[in-house]
Amino acid sequence: MATKERIIKSVAVPVERTSVLLDRLTLVAFTLFILFAAGAPVAIRFTYAELPPFWSGTARFSAGALVFWVLMLLRKIPVPRGQALVGAVLFGIFSVGGAFVLAAWGLVKTPASLASVLMALVPLLTLFFVYLHGLESLRWQGLMGSLLAVAGIAVVFGGSTGGALSIPHVLAMIAAAAFLAEAGVIAKKFPRSHPIAMNAIAMTVGVSILSMASLLSGERWVIPSQANTWIALTYLVFLVTVIGFLLYLYVLRRWTASGTSYAFVMSPLVTVILAAQLAGEQITSSFILGAGLVLSGVVFGALLPSKARDNAG
Repeated sequence: MATKERIIKSVAVPVERTSVLLDRLTLVAFTLFILFAAGAPVAIRFTYAELPPFWSGTARFSAGALVFWVLMLLRKIPVPRGQALVGAVLFGIFSVGGAFVLAAWGLVKTPASLASVLMALVPLLTLFFVYLHGLESLRWQGLMGSLLAVAGIAVVFGGSTGGALSIPHVLAMIAAAAFLAEAGVIAKKFPRSHPIAMNAIAMTVGVSILSMASLLSGERWVIPSQANTWIALTYLVFLVTVIGFLLYLYVLRRWTASGTSYAFVMSPLVTVILAAQLAGEQITSSFILGAGLVLSGVVFGALLPSKARDNAG
């Protein structure tokens, strides 16, 4: 019983009393992480001008994996063994592999602004996967937040012009968010390994899945020739995949998990601006209203304190 309680506390989205203010350096890291993550959907769509979607993901995560393996070598970090290795492999299958195969395809016809809003569902979806794993009961607050999020997505679709949005591609983005949520829950069930080693293994596993999807779909593996594509790939590899990850860990170690989770909600607000300015996406009033409902549902259902979660802590 005590073991189950420890698992619940480690998996559940924590809601600590966040009365401690961020120090200046942590606030800078938090802001940079939001900015880097916000640009990812826009940059991915820029690479599609030359690169097929699965090959784009393969190239990005291959470079990211290489960077993490080099860091392991330089810092003499050992390769995880036993259950820790199993956890790293499963994390790679669900996060980099499953999630980004779906996201790569979904982003082909999903605007970067909407994709970012849908990926913000990760904290809310985590609550349901924790419940399905039998680690925590399902709270009314999570259900109400989900209804708000669903209503927001419906508003976005209702306000789009005919054929402007592809339902299968939007569903793929939601499924990608679900894979990321499940990856987080699964990772908590296995012994911890060094984060650099875990990501080196996870990205290597994910690259094998992405490359297989690319080969099966008949994509051509081409080398970019346009400067914009190289800029977007460089941004994705170094600022998002490597530095963004390290910034997130830095903030997580110095702030509460619930406070750090607000990055998922704040990031889409920046993505909307970048998508409009850099990609020329049209931001309608219905999108703003729908996105507001989705993000409000995430905050209310997953990030705000509740009596049940306070008592559990």
